Amino acid sequence: MTNIDILTYGFAFTSDQGALGYSTVSLLETGSRRILIDTGPASRRGWVYQALAKRDLSIDDIDTVVLTHLHWDHCQNTDLFTRAKILVHPKEIDYSRNPNRADSNSASYFADMLDKLDVEPISEGDCIAEGVSVIDTPGHTKGHISVIVRMDGEDVLVAGDALPDGGTVKRGVPYNIFWDVNDATESVEKMLDTSNIFYPGHDRPFRIDGDKINYLHGPTQIEFTTSNEGGNTTTLVHTVLAKRSVNIDLMQKG
Repeated sequence: MTNIDILTYGFAFTSDQGALGYSTVSLLETGSRRILIDTGPASRRGWVYQALAKRDLSIDDIDTVVLTHLHWDHCQNTDLFTRAKILVHPKEIDYSRNPNRADSNSASYFADMLDKLDVEPISEGDCIAEGVSVIDTPGHTKGHISVIVRMDGEDVLVAGDALPDGGTVKRGVPYNIFWDVNDATESVEKMLDTSNIFYPGHDRPFRIDGDKINYLHGPTQIEFTTSNEGGNTTTLVHTVLAKRSVNIDLMQKG
């Protein structure tokens, strides 16, 4: 039996103080295998522990980690999984060793972290487990990959940031492109040709039914808390945009 479970849901929050970087961390269980797809940012490190514990699992129960790409919000907690095989595209590994100094999403310490782990390059066509394979989905980054899971007779696509949210379906491109616009567009088309069910990098899982996006599960309300114990508090303003503008900053080619 194959099942995908969300350990932490992804959200596309930004603010005038920076992005929160809440990415989706998915647990894929198939047969005796326990595979994690992305590990999330350091700010959610404790959440990963807690989510596994709620399922009577620990860090050591994960045998494989697949990293869609090496941006901080998707891979910072990878160092926890010292007993797992770490799968990542070779182009991501190469870039992490010498990232563009202007690239605020990548850091050379990612390469140092990977050097201490059991890393195996993986790319399109490679099989992770029975019914679980990889496709190349570059554009957001040079070596971005996504994972196809055959489940209940359908192909489910764990998309990472090649298809980060439901809006990508209408835009035809992800909302952040750091490598190549043409590659990003082709990757979205490729993914939409592959599946109707998506686990995006910064949104809730959804199914496409005709022209309609139907969300499958996940929180529809987020609570922010603060206090005025010091005599003052910062006001929170929630702005909902009808359409998200695309950030094209080809820093990986710089």
